[in-house]
Amino acid sequence: VHGITFTTTLSPSMIFRTGSRIQLNCSISERSANDSYIIWMKNSARILNSDRINIDGNNTLIISNALLPDTGRYRCQALVGSQTLSTSTQLVVNDVPGSPRDVILFNKQAESVNVFWTFNDGQDHNSPIFAYRIEYRSNHNQTIRVQNVTHPNSNNATVKLSPWGNYVFRVAGINAVGVGERSAWTSAYVTNPAVPYFAPKGLKVEGSGRYPNRLFISWVALPGEEQNAPGIGYMLFYKRGDSQFYTSLNVSNVNTYFINGLERERDYDVYVRPYNERGDGLQATPVVRGFTSEAPPRSPPLNFRTISITANTIAVRWEPIPQIYIEGQLRSYTLRIWDVKTPNRVTNATVASNILVYTFYNLRPYTTYSIEAFGNSRSSGVTYTARLIVRTRSTRPGPVIQLAAGSTAAGSVVAANWLRPVNANGVIVGYRVNVTYTFNGRQFDRYGLFIIPGNINHMTFNHVPRGTYRFSVEAENGAGFGPATLAQTYASGDERAPYNLIVRSVSNQRVMLSWRAMKDPARFEAQLRVAANDTNWFRYGVTAPGTARTMTMDGLDGNYNYYVRLVSIINPGRFSTESSPSNQGLADMANFEGNLPPFNRAWFVILFAIGVALTLILIYLVYRQFRNGPVHKEEHHAPHPVVRPHRPPAQEPIGQKVDIIVVKLLWNDNAQ
Repeated sequence: VHGITFTTTLSPSMIFRTGSRIQLNCSISERSANDSYIIWMKNSARILNSDRINIDGNNTLIISNALLPDTGRYRCQALVGSQTLSTSTQLVVNDVPGSPRDVILFNKQAESVNVFWTFNDGQDHNSPIFAYRIEYRSNHNQTIRVQNVTHPNSNNATVKLSPWGNYVFRVAGINAVGVGERSAWTSAYVTNPAVPYFAPKGLKVEGSGRYPNRLFISWVALPGEEQNAPGIGYMLFYKRGDSQFYTSLNVSNVNTYFINGLERERDYDVYVRPYNERGDGLQATPVVRGFTSEAPPRSPPLNFRTISITANTIAVRWEPIPQIYIEGQLRSYTLRIWDVKTPNRVTNATVASNILVYTFYNLRPYTTYSIEAFGNSRSSGVTYTARLIVRTRSTRPGPVIQLAAGSTAAGSVVAANWLRPVNANGVIVGYRVNVTYTFNGRQFDRYGLFIIPGNINHMTFNHVPRGTYRFSVEAENGAGFGPATLAQTYASGDERAPYNLIVRSVSNQRVMLSWRAMKDPARFEAQLRVAANDTNWFRYGVTAPGTARTMTMDGLDGNYNYYVRLVSIINPGRFSTESSPSNQGLADMANFEGNLPPFNRAWFVILFAIGVALTLILIYLVYRQFRNGPVHKEEHHAPHPVVRPHRPPAQEPIGQKVDIIVVKLLWNDNAQ
């Protein structure tokens, strides 16, 4: 409505829990200070201030400690001149359901009873009831058991019970807010007695080296809810292993018993059946075989430890059980291993008593296993185990799955997404995404190498040039990178984005760039990073106009190699937009000679050769000067030439020897 802004919520209705503080704001965008005022209405009745509800000076309606009756339609009404303006919202205050009105037991059976309940109108507390919760307990066990009824229109359910139990019940409704108030406990219902339905568990039969004619029998007594009647007791049956007939013993209400007078070093089969005053139980325990004169070892293997752990194997070693803890003979060792996440999947291995090392194979990488070891005799009594918790090593992860690449309808955005490997084989710490690009469909150029965290599984590039993009994704864990998964897509591209970037280093401080673009952007900007162990890109600081297709980068440090890329600045300004980077090019500063044009390379070789030759000549001249020493002139007077004494050849300088020969020849000519 013109003139009023209702700012509490964008929704026409609001829902709050009881006890909440609710604030409804109402303001008039244009009004006259002398000719307007605001009032609040609830269900056509004007709201006045009270202990919980207050309208402050800004016309804000505040409800403290909201109650169920606060539910209703609230309207902000303003009088501006002669015009009345208003807006409204539906406010709902809800809570968990109230307690059911009646809970009745009917159709009582020996092992079941029907529970019936009813709710008054409004007991859903403004949130529909969609399920019900029946809670019950017995005199045998005060633990509350639960049975849920998920049909919203149900008002009764059958509960299974045990014989000879004293049960009480209560019911609660469930809505979107939570479990509602429970009803009071019903009066007790006592089920009829019956014979035992179940057998005791955990039957063990142990011999003894100190008492070779005795077997010790033990089991877990039936809990009260399974005794089914008074007078619980147990019948014990045993026979020699090669006999057909059992001997029975009534051992009353105990869970341990000694059988004496047995033959030494013999196998005996034993089982137990319960009974009560209503008769014998319906089930007996499985038959367990024991061996007289031998008891289970009273100690686990000593110093149980791992000696080797790989991604797929665990090797363990232990020391023998001391003889003082062995009654009879140690027959073997049993080793058990299981994944701690699936303890019901146990793998057993048995080795001879003289074997003290074992290796588990075909394990899963980076998985925590529980391993235990114990000694065996021919007796089935209590075993003493040594236990280890071990995690296998990481190995390289498997490939990522469901890698998909695509582009938007406009064609200027390409993206890829994937899921983590099925076989992570460790903690996935990141992904290596290598993106290559081709414009002509033949050779793929490097577009970018990206390392992203393990909790991110997508990449997007905006304002990309036209071409085909190939994504190669590898998962990484502590053991390294896994195999690559490939996907590619074609993008019609942003015509102002650069592509086919060529990078040439022409000196150890200068790099030449050339590229192509379909249309001219505002300008081009170069970015670079150090090639060795650096993923941070930084701006070069020099830009080229949008009409340029080449650029020179000067002043680089020739001790490093660089990766260079180019971006287009599409709309300059404070909030400028730039394209995704072009493909990357490597500026190999150490081998810049190979990037020079052929003509320049030839002149470089020629000048280098001339320089070497001149250097050699200079060295030779200096050497000759120091080797010859100073040169002296000789004066000759005929007919008596003066000749210096002849020196041995090894001591005469070459220049002086030549002069002496010339003087001798001249003197001979004059003499003639």
